[in-house]
Amino acid sequence: MQANIITAVEAGINNKDISSKALEVVKGLQNAGYQAYLVGGCVRDLLLNMKPKDFDVATNATPEQVKATFKRNARVIGRRFKIVHVRFGYEVIEVATFRADASDRDNVGRNEMSEGDQGQLLRDNVYGTIEEDVVRRDFRVNALYYDSVKGEILDFMGGIDDIRDSKLVSIGEPSQRFTEDPVRMLRVIRFAAKLGFEMEPEAKAMIEEEGKLLSHVSSARLFEEVLKLFHGGAAFDTYLMLRKYGLFKYLFPFTDQVAVDGVEGMPERALRNTDKRIGEGKPVIPAFLFACMLWDPVKADAQILMDDGTPEPQAWRIAMSDALRDQDQYVAVPKRLAEIILDIWNIHFRLIKRNPRMVKACLNNRRFRAAYDFLLLRTMVHEVDEEIGNWWGEVQEVDPAERESMITEASKTYKQERRPKHSQGNDNRSDSESNEINYNSAEYNPAYDDTYSSPQNKNVNPRNRPSNPRSNDRSGGQQARGQQRSGQGQSKPRQADGRTSNTTRTRTNNAGRNKSTSTNRSDSNRGGTSSWAAKRGGRSQPAAAGSDRYQEAQPKDDYGNHSPTDATQKKVKVRRKRRIVTDADTKKPDDTPHF
Repeated sequence: MQANIITAVEAGINNKDISSKALEVVKGLQNAGYQAYLVGGCVRDLLLNMKPKDFDVATNATPEQVKATFKRNARVIGRRFKIVHVRFGYEVIEVATFRADASDRDNVGRNEMSEGDQGQLLRDNVYGTIEEDVVRRDFRVNALYYDSVKGEILDFMGGIDDIRDSKLVSIGEPSQRFTEDPVRMLRVIRFAAKLGFEMEPEAKAMIEEEGKLLSHVSSARLFEEVLKLFHGGAAFDTYLMLRKYGLFKYLFPFTDQVAVDGVEGMPERALRNTDKRIGEGKPVIPAFLFACMLWDPVKADAQILMDDGTPEPQAWRIAMSDALRDQDQYVAVPKRLAEIILDIWNIHFRLIKRNPRMVKACLNNRRFRAAYDFLLLRTMVHEVDEEIGNWWGEVQEVDPAERESMITEASKTYKQERRPKHSQGNDNRSDSESNEINYNSAEYNPAYDDTYSSPQNKNVNPRNRPSNPRSNDRSGGQQARGQQRSGQGQSKPRQADGRTSNTTRTRTNNAGRNKSTSTNRSDSNRGGTSSWAAKRGGRSQPAAAGSDRYQEAQPKDDYGNHSPTDATQKKVKVRRKRRIVTDADTKKPDDTPHF
């Protein structure tokens, strides 16, 4: 195979645009008697006058020989493809040995090359020449080798012509190349979105038909690919293409389920924000990306839990934990990253509440900036009041004296929001504004209790409802309720100000909207059907008028304990989410990662 040699001057490449450490690695290997070239995306980006994100080196030296050349600076990694990381402080240069022709698989040992059930290469440590290495590359634009010492570019496959024509052409049959390594389907999407290149028709058809092969790639490897997909400066366009060709569901399946085409939610806003920061040269962190990607599933799960009766703080904690656990099955979420994601979510809740005692602590928290950006994104999708985001933006910029004044003013608002809606001695309320029920009143009718009445009667004041047809049983019912309170101790006594236990409390949810919810501290004994039970056909039916509404759902056992199905005990079910089942999986299930 003859290479077309183009000088660096003709191609417009200057070594000053290349990392000095990458040049040092190439020169060091050549001085040791080996061939060495800068290869792949870095050469392509230099030809496009773009700044390469990293630099890769290809050589005919084996990984052990590379390690011997750079000694303590080198480390051999990988099992499927053995490569060497040559480290210079925080900068890492990746060095790979020339690969042999993939067709020569019958003449090598299984420990050097092996395939999976679907045709994927599980192990490929057969080394060859530069001519053999060329045909192992994925696309012709990535099969360019630059000798930085001689200042020459070796083009074996016409990659420079493809760059001029702005097109992506696979080396070999796309079906075979994508089957050998399904991650190449993600790479062609990334290159097409980042470079604006046109994909070949065969590659498009292969991606649409065989995208399910990504389910056999290890979650750890997909994590690295996700960072390349969304931290390359074209995250939003990449996202749109992944959704268009049906690959996004293999990376973030739960986010894909709640995403709506044509509507910009948290993921879309976050990806646009990421592209903007990268364009301005600002840093981006993977934790922020994952926090935004997983937020919609977290919000949906938390709402389900709250509908089931779980307290709001606990519902959010369970939903956040479940989201990270479930996502780890598809794209790995390292423990260190998961901790940062939880910090972003939890701190942003504190920003919404604006507790005056926590303002300074939040401002000094090292995760504050990420949590603040997350809060701003929620304001953009109208989940949080915009005034809250503006307040935090202003409090960061003012001088200490004015900051204290803002905190003092916020303290008044914070106390007012936490104060009960109806304070003691407020007798100016009309009947229509009150949601209190006096159980000792002769007008109280259990059959028309707000908590369990039909939807059309929810807004009807109990005092204006018709009297109980079984009014003769009213005194007996009150006596039973008194015995229930004293015997079981589940309902709290009347407060000192005369308010009953069934009061309206106002809370501010995490979307910045005020909700007024009627809480009844003896719900479990009223025989009512919760919203969760109603949606699923109901496990208990409302008690008939005149019946004992405080009857236990299940009797106690011989030891005085309630059975696990006791209606007085609220249980939270952890929703187990399964992997996406494909047609191939129904024939021969295989969830074991092959890559």
